[in-house]
Amino acid sequence: EEYSNPRDLEVRIHYLEKEVQELWNRLRDLRFSDRLSALPNTLITQILLCLPTKESIKTSFLSKRFKDLWLQVPGLEFHSHEPPAIRNFIVTFFQINRGSRLQRFKVTYNGRNVCLHGTSEFIAGVVNRGVQQLDVGSSTLKRLLTNDLVHVNIYKSNTLVSLKLANVGMQNPPEFGVSLPCLKTMHLEDITTKDPLIVEKLISGCPVLEDLTVFRVFDDNVPFLRVRSQCLKRFRVKFGRSRKIYGKEYAIEVDAPGLKYMNFRDDLSDKVVVKNLSSLFKVDIDTQFGTSTLQIKKSIISDFLKGIPSVRHMIISQPTLEVLYSCMKHGPFTKFCNLTRLEASFCTVLLQTLPYFLEGFPKLKHLTLNLLYLKDLEPENLELTVVPQCLLGTLECVEVKEVATVEKAGKKRA
Repeated sequence: EEYSNPRDLEVRIHYLEKEVQELWNRLRDLRFSDRLSALPNTLITQILLCLPTKESIKTSFLSKRFKDLWLQVPGLEFHSHEPPAIRNFIVTFFQINRGSRLQRFKVTYNGRNVCLHGTSEFIAGVVNRGVQQLDVGSSTLKRLLTNDLVHVNIYKSNTLVSLKLANVGMQNPPEFGVSLPCLKTMHLEDITTKDPLIVEKLISGCPVLEDLTVFRVFDDNVPFLRVRSQCLKRFRVKFGRSRKIYGKEYAIEVDAPGLKYMNFRDDLSDKVVVKNLSSLFKVDIDTQFGTSTLQIKKSIISDFLKGIPSVRHMIISQPTLEVLYSCMKHGPFTKFCNLTRLEASFCTVLLQTLPYFLEGFPKLKHLTLNLLYLKDLEPENLELTVVPQCLLGTLECVEVKEVATVEKAGKKRA
């Protein structure tokens, strides 16, 4: 940085010295410094890899031993309002470390007015360096600025193991398709793309993908999200109901025979298909199953529950239970004969439905109830006359938690 006023430079130096002294004091107080210095460089650089690059550089002031050690750290992490500064730093870093490979690269752009011109090229350079963990995100509200931020070469990497993209734009996959043979973890959050099949193409090009997270926004260009994978073990999807474009329909299909855990928070899809989930062990459901009429929702819910018959551990939210309760009036829902652990969030007004709800879990052993207590709407003369089968034989533990008490509209006591 350049300073026209010497006083500004003195203040900056004093600030840096203070930061370094605080860092040193923390290390000394923990009796960590001597132990750290005794470690080999390769191990120290792995420790520094856990720090943002800005903090890693500060360790160069600790001693002569640490002066240039941060340059050997196989990873970079930045949080910046100024992409040009990051680009210049990375160019210099690569010039000093010619031929070296990066294990980890993370960059987050903050602010509304950042200029991301040229950013795609240096991210491409990071991918070409054989990076294993890539994390690119932006908090800018001007989403057009992030269009095509992620370079096309990201679709063909033999080294990527973990990929996280948040609020950025992706270029369309090339004609040769997607080839990510080592990718095991993928997190896609509020991405923009012109290709409606982008997620499906990414999944098909990841033969060892185990962990997938997809956070969607109402205006994304993926009306039909298809998750089809033989090796996927964990899947999380979030599709909030903040807005919905009139006349636009959404659908989701999950076909993953090896899936063990699913977190389902999709409120906008009016068509939900889950199949071949025979390995599913745990499911976390927080959804109202689209915006359709109750009659249509009943069919969606029935198909969804029939698609997860082998689940053993279920977490279910109050909004989902309210929808289920409305459907239960028209007949019983699917029984889960393998489920032994259930965590459900209940409003006290709906407690009378609890016995009927528990009838669907004949082998339940552990029950956790998170209660929302509505003081003004407390049910009077509540009588639970139906005894679920699980209470007669298998239930071993019941835990009741009061999540919050609502005395009047708009007032909540934790």
